[in-house]
Amino acid sequence: METPRFDSSSCSFPADNSITGAAPQPSRSGGDTVAAHSLEQARVLSLLYDIGKELTSILDLEALMRAIGTHVKSLVDYDLFNVMTLSHDGQHLEHAFSLKFDERIDVKQTLPIGQGLCGAAVLERRPIRVDRVSEDPRYIQCEIAGAVQSELVVPLLTQGRVLGVLDLESLKPHAFTQQNEQMLAILASTAAIAIDNARLYDHLRRAEQRRKQDLDRAREVQQLLLPKEMPVVPGLEIAAAYLPAQELGGDFYDFLPYRDGKLAVVVGDVAGKGSAAALLASLGVGILREHAVHQPSPPGEMLADLNGHLQILGGNGRFIAMAFAVYDPVKSELSLASAGFPPPVLVRDRRACPVEVSGVPLGLLPDSTYEAVRLSLRPGDTLVFCSDGVHEQTNATEEEFGAERLVSRLADTCASQPAAQIVSGILGAIEDYAAGGPGREYIDDRTVVVLRFTAART
Repeated sequence: METPRFDSSSCSFPADNSITGAAPQPSRSGGDTVAAHSLEQARVLSLLYDIGKELTSILDLEALMRAIGTHVKSLVDYDLFNVMTLSHDGQHLEHAFSLKFDERIDVKQTLPIGQGLCGAAVLERRPIRVDRVSEDPRYIQCEIAGAVQSELVVPLLTQGRVLGVLDLESLKPHAFTQQNEQMLAILASTAAIAIDNARLYDHLRRAEQRRKQDLDRAREVQQLLLPKEMPVVPGLEIAAAYLPAQELGGDFYDFLPYRDGKLAVVVGDVAGKGSAAALLASLGVGILREHAVHQPSPPGEMLADLNGHLQILGGNGRFIAMAFAVYDPVKSELSLASAGFPPPVLVRDRRACPVEVSGVPLGLLPDSTYEAVRLSLRPGDTLVFCSDGVHEQTNATEEEFGAERLVSRLADTCASQPAAQIVSGILGAIEDYAAGGPGREYIDDRTVVVLRFTAART
């Protein structure tokens, strides 16, 4: 934030205390008068400097305008006070803040640049002081001015730009002096910096509010893309959770009904985070849902087909890691293919083993093919899918949670727990692990999907 410097050589003040309104002092010798004048000048400049520091610390525009009006009033008496700022097109002055006898008023009137005393001050980039406005052809009466007799206008200049003007009006003629004009010019330079900063802050604040509103709406849409409830499939208990690292994330999961009572299970992770990743995730879910209805292909074919779609659309270097599985309740069998997604963990008889299945992430290479593996499930088997936000979460020493730690935990806890409890246990373990990390930050989205096979279909 720019802090103005006050140069005493550019301004001189009288020795008769006309600035502060103090009573006249007895006459002094020449040396005493010069000393008193210097002390008074230093005092006023110090006051202006203190006012400047206060103004440049205020970022709320309304509060800043009122503070400017209050401080100007303490230095130069007025009946009407206006802050007028340039319109967006730079062709008009608009009332930004107005006081009439210390009461806040709203003024809708605008003034073209070059017209009126205020417009002339902007055009000429210099203060204009008029002792009797009735004798100045440039004067244009404002809608709230009344019987104004004199006026003092000082342009607001900063970094070579004109922001507007400070406009003081009085119901008395000859109300403003040259010293008033000089003081107001100094104060105006500070006020211009403060107004410019406050307007920038206001612009950023409004932009942040719009961004937050957009993110809130996008988050709502993203939540709508996730299943509202777990599907009911004979012999299978299902639970899932998704926690984004930022407002929006690139992880997703879905359950798609297939023909003959089969169920497709999808877990994906778009490279990156934020709105771009969320958009690509939504696109992937949309394509899969359409294919599940019209072309319910085996897992490997489904991934290859989705990869082809992404190649056509172009992902600007982004790709999707995905696991795609189809569960057949009649055969108690699950067919699984992967496009770069972390291997799911199969827990059986208190032993946990990653399922070795791999493939190129979607969107990276054209004509990629994907091989599926088949798992014959037994009662009590549990299959756990975790996105890499689980594996790669770090602690205070920057050590990752890792696949081995996940496998060990699942072997210890999955024997008799329901699917929902397994999901919450994994996420709780990651939260505890991250608690010792720098700022307790999550480095990536966390998605967990658990399939627990309960019994063969009868």
